Amino acid sequence: MATNLPGAGEFNRRVHLCLWSEMPNAAFGLDQTYDPGINRWAKVEPVYSLTIRAGMNTGETPTHLFWLRYGTGTKPADITASHVIEHDGRRYRVMDSIDVDDRRIFTRISAKDLGAI
Repeated sequence: MATNLPGAGEFNRRVHLCLWSEMPNAAFGLDQTYDPGINRWAKVEPVYSLTIRAGMNTGETPTHLFWLRYGTGTKPADITASHVIEHDGRRYRVMDSIDVDDRRIFTRISAKDLGAI
């Protein structure tokens, strides 16, 4: 089944993709650290589902889809669940990523909104 692929004008949002890790601190807690990451143009789509609108989100439903051009640093094999996306003052945890239609043109990332940065 063919997917409706985005056009060039739809990549109009600037996103920052980076690796997220947690390091122990002196107070026996954890500090969140982020690598420098990469900036890319993306298409951002909120996911509208009945469970999210009704407030019955189970915690593992993606809230947004991010479309990036397939390339260095944005291949699905490069993106793990340890990555986050920062966009418009919010942070999103990567849930999974795929090569759309297995064509090596676009990578689509499913992500969950973690809240304001």
